[in-house]
Amino acid sequence: MNDYNPRHKDRLDPRAGLNITWGALDGIYSILFLAAALTGVYFGSARIFIALSNRQLLSENISNISFIVLYGIQVLLMMGVVWFVALHKRKGRLRDLGVRYYSIGKTLWYTLISLIAIFAISFIYVFVMNSVFAIEAPASKIEILIKNRSISNTILLVVVAFIGPVIEEVFFRGFLYSAFKKNWGVLPALFLSSVLFSIVHLQLYSFVPLMIIGWLLAYIFEKTKSLFPAIFLHGVYNLILILILLGQFEMINMY
Repeated sequence: MNDYNPRHKDRLDPRAGLNITWGALDGIYSILFLAAALTGVYFGSARIFIALSNRQLLSENISNISFIVLYGIQVLLMMGVVWFVALHKRKGRLRDLGVRYYSIGKTLWYTLISLIAIFAISFIYVFVMNSVFAIEAPASKIEILIKNRSISNTILLVVVAFIGPVIEEVFFRGFLYSAFKKNWGVLPALFLSSVLFSIVHLQLYSFVPLMIIGWLLAYIFEKTKSLFPAIFLHGVYNLILILILLGQFEMINMY
């Protein structure tokens, strides 16, 4: 009797393709829903926190509280959409989102090469914008938060270097890129997912570098069929940036 089972082999072979059961329309509807929901949450919660602050119903840690609450809602919404559409409605598996093992050695190699490329491209971009177009790089949102000391360094470090990369890679690469690729192919999926990744960061000056980073992360996901290399690269890159900013403003003390 032949006991060969292609589904069993697919589970064991890390090089096997992903079985994407959700499509481009699912991705588009998810983006529209998140845009509407997060816009309402941010505007509504801003009024609530301002009102509570004016009435002294919250402590001086209102910035930390509001940041945690708002970011927590964002995480729940993004992961909720992925769960509902990909796993519940379309009966996909975590493995099909890219949640599976990949070689540690290759992950470290991809990370090293990618970081060199990212920092080189960023340096060239800033140089061109400054020397050719006379446009100085504005302070990033994280830089402003650190400079104003409005959010705990510990919270920023955990969110930026650990939670953020996991959530963003699951949504933009595992879910969104895969949805676009299923209907439109690799190149359109690389382009669209990276553009959307750049847009949601709301940093006009850094739009091109962020798009390139998003493209690179999606390419690594496409090549490895695993989210772990992309998450690791994303996390290390963010960790380097935030440690540089913390050192720049002499705020290394995490407590």
